[in-house]
Amino acid sequence: MSDDLFQFPITGWEIKTEPVDGLLSVRFPFLSHEQQKLAEADPGRPYVMQAEQARELRDALSRAIERIENNEFTQPLFPDPSGELLIC
Repeated sequence: MSDDLFQFPITGWEIKTEPVDGLLSVRFPFLSHEQQKLAEADPGRPYVMQAEQARELRDALSRAIERIENNEFTQPLFPDPSGELLIC
């Protein structure tokens, strides 16, 4: 990973569903510094999304994994809702 990127390795994830509202809540606990122990991981913030957004995230992650496995790093991975492309 590039030295100019902030690196907060996730230690897991928590996914909850709210069927009545059709929403998912995703939380990614993470380490904020190198000496931090797993038991001290920051719990992260809950991010709420609709089911369709979760599907789009799933598909974007699958594409990113494929590119890593195929050593294809020249194309942007994730479309930005504003119409621009993000390189991750």
